[in-house]
Amino acid sequence: MSTEEQAMNIEQRIALKFLVRLGKTPSQARKLLQQVYGDKTMSRTRVFEWHKRFKEGREDVEDNSRSGRPTTSRTELNVERVRQVVCNDRRVTIRTIASQLDMKKDSVWKIVTEDLGMRK
Repeated sequence: MSTEEQAMNIEQRIALKFLVRLGKTPSQARKLLQQVYGDKTMSRTRVFEWHKRFKEGREDVEDNSRSGRPTTSRTELNVERVRQVVCNDRRVTIRTIASQLDMKKDSVWKIVTEDLGMRK
């Protein structure tokens, strides 16, 4: 999820929290959100979930932190690690880099092509 999408989700949650305090039902709140956000409105399920959370007294509009592995391997650290491997041997394969750095081949390929701008 992009930063822009995350910001829009938080904005909608703030609006939903306000609507809950006004005493709107989940359905009424969703209709009002749709008037403002159109196609970008969060799903019916999410509106109902967040409505319930705010109704039960939740104040925070941010997602709860999650444990486990990050959703992406394309961090600045990993981009730099891949850059160092490629600089040491320009003929190294994606598979070899992935194996050396314990990363997925798809992530390494995206780093090499999109972040480092390299081709064959």
